[in-house]
Amino acid sequence: SNEIFNMGGKIKQKHFPVLPFLGFLGIVFGILGYQYNQYGATLFFRRSQFDSDHTASEWHKILDNKTVLLIGGPHRGGTTLLWNTLDAHPDISGLATTPPEEGYGKQSRKRKCREGILIQDVYSRFGIGIEDIMKKHKVYQQRMLGVGRYALGDENDVHLTESDAQVSPENMARLLNRYSYYWNYSKSVVVEKSPPNAVISRFLQALYNAGRNETSIGLQTKFLFVTRHPIANTYAHQSVLEGVYDVPFAKLMDNYVQLHRYLTTDLPYLENHPLLIKLEDFAANPLVELQKIFSWLGVDNSPETVQDILQNGLGEDILADPNAKYRKRWCGGAGGTNGIRQEIIARKYQPLINELGLGYELEDWCSDS
Repeated sequence: SNEIFNMGGKIKQKHFPVLPFLGFLGIVFGILGYQYNQYGATLFFRRSQFDSDHTASEWHKILDNKTVLLIGGPHRGGTTLLWNTLDAHPDISGLATTPPEEGYGKQSRKRKCREGILIQDVYSRFGIGIEDIMKKHKVYQQRMLGVGRYALGDENDVHLTESDAQVSPENMARLLNRYSYYWNYSKSVVVEKSPPNAVISRFLQALYNAGRNETSIGLQTKFLFVTRHPIANTYAHQSVLEGVYDVPFAKLMDNYVQLHRYLTTDLPYLENHPLLIKLEDFAANPLVELQKIFSWLGVDNSPETVQDILQNGLGEDILADPNAKYRKRWCGGAGGTNGIRQEIIARKYQPLINELGLGYELEDWCSDS
């Protein structure tokens, strides 16, 4: 019976709400399980607990005859697609959130760290990853930090080079000791992808080689940059920043231009023939573009290997025209930009894009559709 008696009469006994509680626990563990699948054991422990303790000289030996590939470019510009594709190659290892696993598959792809800048503590993160926090504090809102703005910060804070005080063998070891848990060193190429690598390439080149004998031919540090049409890239920024913080269209364009200024002016300082590719070219013919990249990296670039990666390793279709919806919007589709404003933007930024040598058309972009 659900009734008990006392001197005052009957009192109904209350049962603990078991089913709602179990449902709540299911939601909690479901969220934790998803987060663990994304971030691995570092969800529950400080990342430093997984650091190795190698010295700089030991790292020189570990990376001897290997290639460290650093990928950069504008956010929403194709760096993740490129990273996912390269990581699927059997001779290449990207950062993984758990000890590297062999083989393809959705679960393996999920357990990836992707952006090394977010897990390291040697150099600035430029506000990347804390945009939700910044929108709640005016002091952050006034500073040029975060996605879509960081390249507009003070050049001394953003455009890091080999002269930066953080370049030292000790910091090189500190960085690599952090990454060591996430890379598979049995591979000939290890990859770190962070969009801001585009503005700190000279710094990273010096850091990864700090303390190394100049006559050594061991480690090769290579840079692969990917870019995208500036209008499409700006719209893509807006799609992810909506509800986070408001960055005006012109500010996003300014950030794009400044980022590419740093990128292009640094190219002559980089060794091992850095590559700059367009997302549009890569998406239109990924087989040919990947063969070129793999050849440049010195790994198997046979058509069979590349086809296997595209069909089985990547796990997603590559849109042949990744800018189609943004071009439609710009050229008068649903939510199209006002024609007069469009003309003003194109006239202002076309000369700047031309100076960068990127080969993108703003004024005639609609004629491509």
